[in-house]
Amino acid sequence: MKNLKKRFFEIRKTFENGEYEEQLIYDLEEDMRQAYDIAHKDKEFYELDELGKQIKEFKKEFDFYDAEAELDTMFPDRHDDDFDEDQMSWDSVFGG
Repeated sequence: MKNLKKRFFEIRKTFENGEYEEQLIYDLEEDMRQAYDIAHKDKEFYELDELGKQIKEFKKEFDFYDAEAELDTMFPDRHDDDFDEDQMSWDSVFGG
């Protein structure tokens, strides 16, 4: 867990120095998912959750692409009960 935190702070420093390597964060998130799979103690889960929150804020701060937010922008009513998933097809988006 300490390794993941250390990597995050190193990545943050890299971004603050103007070197935007988004893949580093994506790789860290993948390693965190693996850490969740092997975590055994509540403390480990809590620490992973806290790091996840920090990463989420970091991604907001540095304006990472967010697929869910993009879909919400394109289809603001997509969470409505009567929303038709077919409205999200390529034909619908591109007028086909």
